[in-house]
Amino acid sequence: MGSLDATSRLAALLDRCAADASLVTGARALGDSLAIEVGGSLALQWRITVVRAVISNPPDGDAVRELYGELVDRYRNDPAGLAALRPIGDEIRRLEAEGSLPSALVARSERRKRS
Repeated sequence: MGSLDATSRLAALLDRCAADASLVTGARALGDSLAIEVGGSLALQWRITVVRAVISNPPDGDAVRELYGELVDRYRNDPAGLAALRPIGDEIRRLEAEGSLPSALVARSERRKRS
């Protein structure tokens, strides 16, 4: 894999992790780094794959909402990115309503300093 460029490396990693979500945890640092380097739709696909892996096996009650909130923040000014994320938000709300995913409220806005 050493001779592959970042885009090819991320695409290959994405293919492996999309086929087996259990690989995401071990590949996360590399995938996140490559996603930052590559950007664009491939980076978004990687981040969606990560969220889906966390939804299927959340490490704690806040992890899914926190990760999803970070993605919404990241793609706030990207209508196409937000449109790709909307079905994931719908799925999270559905799973929370069913009780199969912990319901959590994550505050993501900047807070004003108290005097």
